[in-house]
Amino acid sequence: MAQAFQAQGIVKYEWKSSIKPFVNLLINNDINIIQMPCAESTFNNSIIRNPMGIAKYNTDVFNKHCEYIAKEVSKQIKNLIESNYKVIAILGIEQSPSCCVNYIYTNHGNEKREGLFIEKLHNKIKKYNIPIIGINRKYINKSLKQLELLINEVKLGS
Repeated sequence: MAQAFQAQGIVKYEWKSSIKPFVNLLINNDINIIQMPCAESTFNNSIIRNPMGIAKYNTDVFNKHCEYIAKEVSKQIKNLIESNYKVIAILGIEQSPSCCVNYIYTNHGNEKREGLFIEKLHNKIKKYNIPIIGINRKYINKSLKQLELLINEVKLGS
């Protein structure tokens, strides 16, 4: 969710209107937030980088990098669950080549698929049935409502 990790020129939406409502919702419901590593910015230490599509990232080297990060994050999730914490959701960012959950923009328009990192993480944590929600920066309210419904379900189940 940290906009600082996005490629240059991608962040077109103000903090107030894109990420802040999610952070506020989580904080107001006493939910801890753990930032996952950004596969793109940790690849070759490329925090400042130009936007690239999935075709440029879908290489053996980058996929191995995503696999390694997914393994580390899945271990952290396992440790949290085994320590009796509830992991209520994983949040991804739609359109990201690494972190999209439902849709990515390609040269051929929108394509329904998971990003390279999310796909690998999802495969490693399927047994935990943790919802993965894609934050769509253009349709914030829809994504926010999805997270809000999930939080309410968790509260009712507690």
